[in-house]
Amino acid sequence: MHGPRVAITLARFLPDGLVSVIRDGPGEAVVTALEQTTETPELVWTPAMAASLSAQIATMASDLYREQVKGRVVDWDVPEQASGQQEMRNEPQVGGICVRLFLKDSKFPLRNPNRFLEGLLDQYLTSIAASQYDGQAVDTELPLLLSAALVSLLRVYPALADHVGYLGYVPKVVSAVAYGASRETMASETYVSVDGSSQQISQTPQKRVRLSCLRVLHQFAGSTTCAEAMAATSVGTPQVVPLMKAIGWQGGSILALETLKRVVVAGN
Repeated sequence: MHGPRVAITLARFLPDGLVSVIRDGPGEAVVTALEQTTETPELVWTPAMAASLSAQIATMASDLYREQVKGRVVDWDVPEQASGQQEMRNEPQVGGICVRLFLKDSKFPLRNPNRFLEGLLDQYLTSIAASQYDGQAVDTELPLLLSAALVSLLRVYPALADHVGYLGYVPKVVSAVAYGASRETMASETYVSVDGSSQQISQTPQKRVRLSCLRVLHQFAGSTTCAEAMAATSVGTPQVVPLMKAIGWQGGSILALETLKRVVVAGN
């Protein structure tokens, strides 16, 4: 067993960041990384995690040895996730990057920003699709977190925005805005009475997610490739139409206007 298969097996025990250090070498760097406490977007590793993993491996080795002494044939496989990584199981991670830590230090030099970008886009689109149903409780934390990471990543690596355009993600985000625009139109007609006066209903979790789509598109629009994708037509309808409708969104007017301005500037 060698190469990628070894990396896959190691990833069942160690964080992706440590697997990368082992793959890239040299050996001295691996030993140093294993012995020190690290907290970066790509790697969280503590003495407690190392001790937990060491204890788990020792227990596994002891159990296997006892079975072998008894002369039994053991059908053994590595665990799905090592105990040393359990403390990170509730932290959103994309492509081996801890999203919260990335937002704390967005200028951290990533090994593979393209992989992080594509993972963010895929998970973001999945999370906003799940948030578009008003009839169920919606956890907006994840899509808002992912959108913030997308915007931060593209600010640090602006050239990646062209990559977004080439991969065809722009129409998908525009579609989310279009869906939000239709919902916003219906919601804008609903009012509640407070002390005899009429006021619009405050922002729902779904609306906050839809506004995050605008922020992402606003960042996309700085790229000529993405701007051209926004200016194209989809099923006979110009994709800027949802952006024009979003001008009427509560809390989204200025952002929609600035996005449209970026799309039509001379550079695009």
